[in-house]
Amino acid sequence: MVNTAEDIVHQNLEATFARGYTPFVAVEEKQEKPVSIVGAGSSLANTYKDIVGDIMTCNSAHDFLIGKGIIPKYAMIWDANPIMGEMIKTPHKDVHYLIASRCHPSVFEKLNGYRVSVWHALGGENVENYLIKRQLNEPMIAGGSSGVTRGLYLAGTLGYQTMHLFGVCDDGDGKTTHVSGSLVTQKFIDIRVCGKWWKLAPWMAMQAADFKKLAPIMQANGVRLVVHGKGFFPYCATFLGIETPDIRVSWYEQNIKRPVHSVLALYSYLRSANPQLLGGNHAGV
Repeated sequence: MVNTAEDIVHQNLEATFARGYTPFVAVEEKQEKPVSIVGAGSSLANTYKDIVGDIMTCNSAHDFLIGKGIIPKYAMIWDANPIMGEMIKTPHKDVHYLIASRCHPSVFEKLNGYRVSVWHALGGENVENYLIKRQLNEPMIAGGSSGVTRGLYLAGTLGYQTMHLFGVCDDGDGKTTHVSGSLVTQKFIDIRVCGKWWKLAPWMAMQAADFKKLAPIMQANGVRLVVHGKGFFPYCATFLGIETPDIRVSWYEQNIKRPVHSVLALYSYLRSANPQLLGGNHAGV
C-alpha cells in the first residue's frame, strides 16, 4: 500500500460520490470453485503457472497476468494514491474491476467503458459518514493494509471458501519487491523470525502481520487458505498451520527449533520489560 495524505483520500471519496457509480454487490451463496488472489510481489514470476480457479488480481498483477495470456475474472484496486492510475495499462473487456471508492479519479478514467463496481473500504477515512449523509445502505469491507489482505475479505463477500494467495512476497533475495518493478523507491529492513533473517520492504512485514490476525478469523469461518511462494509471507504462514505448497518445514524446526526460539523470545522480552524479574543488569541484589 502506498501512503496517501488523508485530505487526498477525502478528495477522492468526494469525487467518487459526485461522479456516481455501480455499487459492489455481495454474493450470499458459497462458491465451490476456488479463487486465486494474486498480488504483484516478485515471487509471482515463479508461481503464476500454479494459479487455480477464478482469479482476482491486486494492482499491477493485472497487467502481468494479461501479458502472460491469463485473463483474471476480477481486478481490485483500493490504494488512494494517484499513482494507482498507472497500475492498469491494458484494461480488458472480460475483467470485472472492483475499485474502492477511495481510489483516485485517474483510476476511474482509465477504466471508463469497462465493467466497474465500486466498494467501500472500512478504515480511517470514516466512509460511513459519506454513506449516511447520502442515505446509502452499502457494505463496507474490512481487511488488512495491503491489496492482498484486503482482497481476502473481498473474496469472502463473493462467497469463496477456498483461497489461494500468489505474489504475496518477494523472492527472498531482499533486492526486489514487485514482479514488474516498483513505481516508487523501496526501502528495506532486516527482520529475524525463528533465527532466520529476512531483508524485505516494511510494507511486506506489515502485510504478514495483518495476515497473522486475519487468517484465524477466516479459518474459523470455514475458509481454506493456501499460500504460494518461498518468501517471508509464506514462511510466516507456516506458523499458522496454513498450507504452503512451496515450503516444507522440517520436523526439527517444527518440534525443537521453533519452541526453543519462542522461549528465548519470551525470556528476552521479559528481561527487557522487567530486568529485576529475570536478574537483568539493573536487578537488585
